[in-house]
Amino acid sequence: MHTEALAALEFPAIVERLAGATATSTGAELARALVPSADHDEVARRQAVTAEAIALLEASVEPPFGGISDVREAAAHAALGGILTPEALSAIGLTIGGGLRARAALDEHAELAPLLDELGAKIDRTLAPLAEEIGRRVEQDGSDLRDTASPRLRRLRTELREGRQRVAEELRRLSRSPALREHLQEDFVAQRGGRPVLAVKASARRSVPGIVHDASGSGQTLFVEPFQVVELNNRQSEAAGAEREEVVRILRELSTAVGERADALEVLVEATGAIDLAVACGTVSRRWRGSPVEVSGEVRLLGARHPLLDPATAVPIDLDLGPLRALVISGPNTGGKTVALKTLGLAALLHQSGLRPPAVTAGLPVFDEVLADIGDQQSIEMSLSTFSGHIRNLVAILDSATERSLVLVDELASGTDPVEGSALAQALLTRLAEQARLTIVTTHYPELKEWASATDGAANAATGLDPETHAPLYRVALGRPGTSHALQTAERLGLEGSVVSDARNRVAPERLRIAELLAEAEAAERTAIEERAATERERAEVRELGERARERETELEAETEKVRASAARARELAVAEAASDLADARA
Repeated sequence: MHTEALAALEFPAIVERLAGATATSTGAELARALVPSADHDEVARRQAVTAEAIALLEASVEPPFGGISDVREAAAHAALGGILTPEALSAIGLTIGGGLRARAALDEHAELAPLLDELGAKIDRTLAPLAEEIGRRVEQDGSDLRDTASPRLRRLRTELREGRQRVAEELRRLSRSPALREHLQEDFVAQRGGRPVLAVKASARRSVPGIVHDASGSGQTLFVEPFQVVELNNRQSEAAGAEREEVVRILRELSTAVGERADALEVLVEATGAIDLAVACGTVSRRWRGSPVEVSGEVRLLGARHPLLDPATAVPIDLDLGPLRALVISGPNTGGKTVALKTLGLAALLHQSGLRPPAVTAGLPVFDEVLADIGDQQSIEMSLSTFSGHIRNLVAILDSATERSLVLVDELASGTDPVEGSALAQALLTRLAEQARLTIVTTHYPELKEWASATDGAANAATGLDPETHAPLYRVALGRPGTSHALQTAERLGLEGSVVSDARNRVAPERLRIAELLAEAEAAERTAIEERAATERERAEVRELGERARERETELEAETEKVRASAARARELAVAEAASDLADARA
């Protein structure tokens, strides 16, 4: 797919939204790299995987992704003999644990998601001992090795703690001794060069025997390590060196074990990323109420919405185009023509990317290209006018379009002389209708609307304004051209009435009459739709009343049966009681 068309149709915003729905960095990376496929089998596979993800989400049994991160670089470094940090090792251990949990969840619900379970099966269960070994020897937050990582490390760290305590106690004893107290600048123990020291007055240097490690900025204080703790500190340094060597040995040992499983770790990360992407596709598709697509040779979108618009306010459109090869959409500016183009274009891109387009019903071909020329192509840097930029794009579209292509052009051949632009638009659309599977353009050219009415395989469609408020309706009506309503729009936006009136007088009478006829047709169609909707509501009310009457009749019959049964039981009891009384009387 052409990147220019993807950008024009706002597909990058779609993949960013998709990336935001992922749970792992690898899933987000795959989402941002997602492009529509032109291969029928690949599109079917993507849609099948998304359907499985939706089934898992609806059953609330989607796989967990907690703890998983992209550890491929760390694993590759270990495979080359590098030593990993505790933080990197901890991330690897957590990633293995997260991947195995995801696989277990998919295994448990394999009947709902066999393709996703097949992806999960790539996660090697034999990685579990490596994760357990890392977890046993490395702190979970990756801050350090555990003291219990080896018996020697535990002994050395115990020795270090006890040694620090002995040094601290000896320094505290010295700082409290009468012989030294008056010579100290402060009575606390400081650190210089990794050695515990006392803050001694410079004038009393000879009164505190020891090694001077530092001096204050003013020169009034010397930081002295008393000779009484030098040997203790030396033993501490030796133990610290041995502890560092043991840490490096353990890290090297764990890193070697990771390097030996680098390939399996890479597969785990990629498999969980792919599963995460599938779940994100399902999540996003459900969020905007996407519909499964029936692959066919014709475009049929009912109740379709632009996926980036607020679903609460977006007006759904119907594009049931059948075998049409060209559609000309006309109508007022801001009336929804461009949104209709983008809605169809994005529906195709979403379908071929593995997402469900937001619609009530969706039927689409698998296009080999979605080619679009939407927006202002002006470029000062490239010395291109708006018209030149459009023509450059149209040349590229003609070079690329095939019998399987979808072509979307906003304001075809606009930005130039209207007579020449109209002729060029008709010639271009004639060629594109022959060359591409489906071409949809928007226009204000009357001649192009006439072309669509007179050409086999082509049709008009209209967007319109509310006749009372003159606000855009954002609906698409197939089968008739729309009017631009330029004068009404200008008047609505505050242009002086006399200017609008003068402009209206300058329009050819036949053009005004055509516009009036189109407006009347539009109003009649709207009235018919409203009357049909009212009739449907009345029929629904009648059906509901009839249903209620039937329910009430059933309830009354049930109550009648209860009364009859109760009366019968009462009669039986009365007869039994009378018989009993008669028997007692005879006795």
